[in-house]
Amino acid sequence: MVVPLMKITILGSTSTIGINTLSVISKTAKNYQIFALTAKSNFKILFNQIKLYKPKYAVLVCPASAEKLEALCKKNRYKTKILCGLKELLYVSTHKGCNSVMSAIVGSAALEPTYYAIKAGKTVFLANKESLIMSGDLLIRAAKKSKSLIIPVDSEHNSILQILLASGLDYKIGNTRYYEEHIDKISLTASGGPFLNFNLAKLSNVTPNQATKHPNWRMGKKISVDSATMMNKGLELIEAHLLFGINPKKIEVLIHEQSIIHAMVAFKDGATISHMSNHDMRVPISFALSYPSRFNLSMNKLDLIKVKNLTFKKVDRRKFRCLELAYDAIKIGKNAPTILNAANEISVNNFLKNKIKFTDIPVIIEKALNEVAVRKSTSIDKILEDDRVTREFTTELIRRKSNGNFS
Repeated sequence: MVVPLMKITILGSTSTIGINTLSVISKTAKNYQIFALTAKSNFKILFNQIKLYKPKYAVLVCPASAEKLEALCKKNRYKTKILCGLKELLYVSTHKGCNSVMSAIVGSAALEPTYYAIKAGKTVFLANKESLIMSGDLLIRAAKKSKSLIIPVDSEHNSILQILLASGLDYKIGNTRYYEEHIDKISLTASGGPFLNFNLAKLSNVTPNQATKHPNWRMGKKISVDSATMMNKGLELIEAHLLFGINPKKIEVLIHEQSIIHAMVAFKDGATISHMSNHDMRVPISFALSYPSRFNLSMNKLDLIKVKNLTFKKVDRRKFRCLELAYDAIKIGKNAPTILNAANEISVNNFLKNKIKFTDIPVIIEKALNEVAVRKSTSIDKILEDDRVTREFTTELIRRKSNGNFS
């Protein structure tokens, strides 16, 4: 079988996912060619990536960093063309010279390049939760219309997809009728993060340094805080609901401290199938890049004798309110997931700057869900407007809180 050449743009190539994607490609993918690499401002890592992978384009959002990168490339006579700005992210995501896009930018900044890559019919490896959560049905409809293939990279959704395919089911994005005919329940697992055994009183005094020390995974600061609040799992809940069309009442979240089982699917015939692997993001990245087959990766294989125990327990939703708020956002519908996401991003950013307490995060998000206008978002422009309004509301709320007027 002749494997077509995949010309890939990696959005967020200096992120953990981006770096691991390049690592997998280096080890396995002779049929991959790096078309473009992008980053926000980290020109030093991006320069090293240019040296190794020789992309046609490199994009930085920060103008000062782009100037420094261009100077380095000229000095070393590299032929990579250096571009700068959001419009250039859209350019390399939709360019006819690339046929696949890894969406690994953290946060809402990935929305536009991911959406327009899908609209252009690219194969999209979706590591960014926020672009799907914000655009919801709009993105799913765009994928169906353009016949874009969206492969989830998040370990949980990637695991669900692998389970479905191994069970003889097809991948039909957002097809509620098809999946609910076969599936009884989906279980997403969570390590519980660094504060699993903290009580509510102790949580009010935790620091950003504590919140970013995940017990199992190495991740960026924002995602690490999301894991600590369990908003990460809330966003994954919404993502699973959208990707597989499953009623959120049939999606549960379980604490699984070992992070070995990433997801389970209970079928109508009484069988439950799980996906297990070591906690290494190269595993789901590898499956995404090789879909629907598999690469032969030389990595540490799972040894259940060493693992010894696999434990599960319910999530304390009183302690981890962010998960409950994600269920609420699905119930509210319309632009509520966009409000949830924007309020969370602003809250986490302020927590990392020591401007609010860890326990303020869910309180602020809940206020945003209750007070920002809920409406149906029918275009990317409207989604971006809802995102902007929520960010302004949340920023003002935090400002008032710092002045002692948190109402």
